[in-house]
Amino acid sequence: MKDSMKVRIELDPSCRTPEVVIRTDQKTPLVDKLVSAIERIAKSDTPRIAVFDGSAALLLDQRDIFRVYTAPRKLMVCSGKGTFEARCSLQEIERALDEESFVRISRFEIINMEKVAGFDVSVSGTIKVAFDDGSSTWVARRYVRMIEQRLEHLYAKGGRADE
Repeated sequence: MKDSMKVRIELDPSCRTPEVVIRTDQKTPLVDKLVSAIERIAKSDTPRIAVFDGSAALLLDQRDIFRVYTAPRKLMVCSGKGTFEARCSLQEIERALDEESFVRISRFEIINMEKVAGFDVSVSGTIKVAFDDGSSTWVARRYVRMIEQRLEHLYAKGGRADE
């Protein structure tokens, strides 16, 4: 058969995110279709988030979001593409976000753990969160224990403690 292929799944406890490798002797239309299909499926796992830049509406991929927080009378979404306004409540956006990646750190803020560069626990009783883009925020005291538990869970699953 011209377009036949073998599919194999390898389970690796140290692999935190799925990795797809296509092994072939040449790039063919079938290989291109496989890559497109995999990318489409990976992006469709979580709904995109509607945000506004003035009067222009945009759809952000959740993987691009660093944090979501409330400002006076506004809900702001920070991403690698900029900071935008969302026209919904923090609770509504929290329900749409991937619960594996996003965690609430205060009554007013949710962060994407995938975008965290590190945590500074040197100040007693609180945690400073540093993001990949150089920005930072603080975990509210009442959420510190929950973040510590989340970090312990990541570490137990084979992740690094600073993730």
